[in-house]
Amino acid sequence: MPNTLRLYAEDPDGFLAAGNTNYGPGSLIRAQWSATSTGVFADVGTAALVSATRSYVLYHVAGTSTTWYRTRYENSAGTNVSDWTPVFQVGGEEGGYLCSLADVRQRLGLAATDTTSDEDLAEFISQVTTDILGHTGREFIGSAADETRTFDAVHSGDVLYIPGGIRSITTLSLASSDQPDTAGTYTATTNYYLRPLPHDRTQGWPATRVELGIGSYFYPGRSTVSIVGKFGWAAVPPDIAGIATNAVVRRFQARQSSSTGVDLTVGSADMGFRTLAFLSPAERAKLEWYAVRNDG
Repeated sequence: MPNTLRLYAEDPDGFLAAGNTNYGPGSLIRAQWSATSTGVFADVGTAALVSATRSYVLYHVAGTSTTWYRTRYENSAGTNVSDWTPVFQVGGEEGGYLCSLADVRQRLGLAATDTTSDEDLAEFISQVTTDILGHTGREFIGSAADETRTFDAVHSGDVLYIPGGIRSITTLSLASSDQPDTAGTYTATTNYYLRPLPHDRTQGWPATRVELGIGSYFYPGRSTVSIVGKFGWAAVPPDIAGIATNAVVRRFQARQSSSTGVDLTVGSADMGFRTLAFLSPAERAKLEWYAVRNDG
């Protein structure tokens, strides 16, 4: 199944204006792909900008959940181009967010051919995703491929907590003193365990801590632990996707009705938590249950 790339142009008419000497008529968005975030990129295709159309779709037949993408604007001759966007992955239909544009549009009852509000909805989806991830401290959008991360060990011991979640470890390495955040010197070990065990976890959860076996220790210091593995949830939990979808729909409806907001908030700025609007009491309670204070 090909990957679907949803691309958005903030001001298509501005790009297409005859007086725009940088872009002008015939301007387009180009998408490229790579197997790795820092690898060699190749073209996926282009989408020609259309007046008053802010949402575009490209399909990458060879794309997978681990494929990386980037996009830029170009004039018709390809002689004037913008910078490339930061690289991104699209994964499932959520496209790297907590809910999908398709689900939000369906919930709103928008016709499949009505893409007028797609850019606004995409911005709301991005905002809600940032709010929920920041509030809970969980990585509901997990890494599709191995990542290398370093961790500080606060105390000497055999337990390292990873609240965002970790699904698998390819290599775990230790250092006995402070290391730089990248290119440190470590010694690999296989004497580790992911905990809780799968049958002790809440359904769908990854592990939230790494424990070392007898005779091995995490040494206190900066970046004394290096892990190559897959982090976060394997898929966005359905209840989290539902909360995100509802929040986006309410934000959109409030905007449509010129409402200034709804007094449905989570947490308190005084307590250091993000404030989340447009949530029901039940949704607030669910997010609190997922927050890092619950170790799964």
